[in-house]
Amino acid sequence: MLIYVAHAYGGNAENLEKAKKIIHDLQTKDTENCYISPLSAFSHLGYGEIGYEQEMDLCIDLLSVCDMLLVASEISRGVQAEIDFAKLVKMEIKYI
Repeated sequence: MLIYVAHAYGGNAENLEKAKKIIHDLQTKDTENCYISPLSAFSHLGYGEIGYEQEMDLCIDLLSVCDMLLVASEISRGVQAEIDFAKLVKMEIKYI
């Protein structure tokens, strides 16, 4: 299963480090599934570099090929958009 890990960011480096640790811990404990986060996948982009809407479009594109959404932080505006999309397509959503 390809599992999308949603985590608040807001340009905060601490949030990025928290997300990386969560994904690391999940992946090392569960090698039957693949965990992916847009914070890691798009880390080559600077925060706001291409604009919020374009960045969220990329996140939703990535989410659209995943099997499940795992919410791993408080619900920010971006995380809420990911939840809304997952609900729209009837994707399984879990919260940790």
